[in-house]
Amino acid sequence: MVAKIPKPGEDCIDILNLVLGERVKFRKFYGRIAPALSAQYLLYDKQKGCPSRMPPLVLRNYVDSETEIEPRKKSLIGLYAPKKEKYPFNELEKLRKKNKLLACPVCGEPGRPRTLDHCLPKTTYPEFAINLLNLVPACDWCQGEKLADYKNAAGSRSFIHPYFDDVNRPLYTISLAKPYLTPVISLKVNTNLSKELQVLVASHLKGVDFWERFKEYFESSYQGIIRIASSARAGGQITVTEAIRSSYLLTVEKGINCWDAVLYRSILDDDDVLDFLENGKLSIFP
Repeated sequence: MVAKIPKPGEDCIDILNLVLGERVKFRKFYGRIAPALSAQYLLYDKQKGCPSRMPPLVLRNYVDSETEIEPRKKSLIGLYAPKKEKYPFNELEKLRKKNKLLACPVCGEPGRPRTLDHCLPKTTYPEFAINLLNLVPACDWCQGEKLADYKNAAGSRSFIHPYFDDVNRPLYTISLAKPYLTPVISLKVNTNLSKELQVLVASHLKGVDFWERFKEYFESSYQGIIRIASSARAGGQITVTEAIRSSYLLTVEKGINCWDAVLYRSILDDDDVLDFLENGKLSIFP
């Protein structure tokens, strides 16, 4: 699933100032709001992206009339779609296309994420439309599932933040129930996590529609595990457990909570499943 990843290398406020320095249209508005934007960026970092005690800026405080509010909000959001020669085009492209990730840090699905998710939605927080700390590489599915959802009833984040949360450890386990050739699976958030993190992980999983996606992925991935076990048993050079452990060590490089790593680790922790893979019938055919 989710992984803690390094923050963007560029200073967010430096990038903001470069962007504002290029603005010609609405210069009066940007001159007024610039100090508040910088302060809000600092607060975002201090709050670790949590919306509690960080309400959106009231744009009415920086315009001359009510009619200006919506156009200026659209202008702030529009900073996220710069022309190639403008800031922060290159910085966004680096996060989007050159992130060097091997799995989505929001859900753990294998493959390099090619879109950016606004952790706090730009429709609610237009001031964070180009805050690099608010932009996380994500797969298309995660971005589509999250949309503008971002907080729980208490006003705190309902999603894990890959730049701030300490989540580079196993967060959940998949349990397999008989028949082990075509098992029924269930998910359990690891109880060795703090209660606060357990609640956040559960909320995050639900918010990105993790379970329905993983169940579909499991069907094909488990057949690969059956093939690994069959090959190990036929070859006789290594045990099935050793073969699965080797596969786990390869996949965990993508992230400790990437989907394959979770599946291999869950099997390695289940003696009954391992016994089946070592000694059971691995085919539906006689």
